[in-house]
Amino acid sequence: RLGVNAIEFMPLNEFEGNDSWGYNPSFFFALDKYYGTKEKLKQFIEIAHQNGIAVILDIVLNHAFGQSPMVQMYFEGGKPASNNPWFNREYVGQYQWGYDFNHESTYTKKFVDEVNKYWLEEFHFDGFRFDFTKGFTNYAPGGSVDGFDQSRINILKRMSDEIKKVD
Repeated sequence: RLGVNAIEFMPLNEFEGNDSWGYNPSFFFALDKYYGTKEKLKQFIEIAHQNGIAVILDIVLNHAFGQSPMVQMYFEGGKPASNNPWFNREYVGQYQWGYDFNHESTYTKKFVDEVNKYWLEEFHFDGFRFDFTKGFTNYAPGGSVDGFDQSRINILKRMSDEIKKVD
């Protein structure tokens, strides 16, 4: 009756600490304990769908924080090790948080695809809002992440193609 046709959740996956909006992710396949049970979230989404309401998940895939096992397994000198298959050792650009995923890595591509697939298949989300896609690129035009970057478009297109294969 309100005329609402979509609900967007802020990031729901397990994050660092206990007081956050979820933009400091650590465990990408786990619903944060603060938000309740998997069953209740699934029930909420099902009821929304029964009422003609799409449910969108805001998800952070440009970085992870230190609790992440992917960070911890390959870590040296206070940052990801040079042989870390998922993360850049150094930040790209001036706007970075946590540890910076290398979206050109085959391992990161596979991880991102599995995360997206999980939330689509397990919970039946209808789509995503990807946080800070400027952080997906390994290129910062002119020292800034504000310029045009074809590599970022290519990364998002690849992700979109994989999502469409799932749903």
